[in-house]
Amino acid sequence: MNKSETHISLSLVIPCYNEASRLEIMFGGIKTFMEKWQGPLEVVIVNDGSKDDTGSLVASHPLFCQHPDVFKLISQENTGKGGALKCGVATAKGDYILTLDADMASPPDELLTWLITIGGRPEKGTIYIGSREHQESVITKKGNRKFIGNVFNLLTRIFSPLHIRDTQCGFKLYPAVVAQHLFAGLKTMGWAHDVEILYKAQLDKCEIIEMPLNWHAVEGSKIVVLRDGIKMFLELISIVVRTRFTYKPSPVAPK
Repeated sequence: MNKSETHISLSLVIPCYNEASRLEIMFGGIKTFMEKWQGPLEVVIVNDGSKDDTGSLVASHPLFCQHPDVFKLISQENTGKGGALKCGVATAKGDYILTLDADMASPPDELLTWLITIGGRPEKGTIYIGSREHQESVITKKGNRKFIGNVFNLLTRIFSPLHIRDTQCGFKLYPAVVAQHLFAGLKTMGWAHDVEILYKAQLDKCEIIEMPLNWHAVEGSKIVVLRDGIKMFLELISIVVRTRFTYKPSPVAPK
């Protein structure tokens, strides 16, 4: 993308839990993106109660210190990935919010490719989600995270009205007004939070578009297949029942 074509105001929201060993990967991905992105940008990093030195290492990193106008670090008690994103989204100031994982399984550069594909500017009422099941996606090093994601997405299509092929990829672009509306009411603080967000977005008549991306598994995944698989399945059933019977759709994004 030509630098002059980038006009949107963007917030990156990155949840972190015990990421001390992978922070160089995270900051490397952010630095590369910053060198290409010419629109307004902020990076919100949420330290979700890490037991290692994640918080202090983020705060002392040279890139963080060199750009105090870009970076914001929030530290909180551990809530889970959904809770960390809820906190980060609430404080984001950009017109659009890109959520992504600290391990840079898909780096923020992927957004530049998306913007070319969609003509340079996202639609106001549309959520764009990275899909590892998209036929144009390039996936390497399939591991436990990919396996459990496939099983969970199959169960999601069976037990919920969502027919999205990959709900669990962390790389998602939202209009800020939509993200802040959806995350403000988030009840699911763990890994399955994406289902609640996307189910409510569907009820709110948001368009949800699955996008191709480059994705590679990174060593150090915190997912334990059996333990987390059972937990996510129970969360899925809870989300579907609770949302179906209690959620009142309230679209907030202009068409």
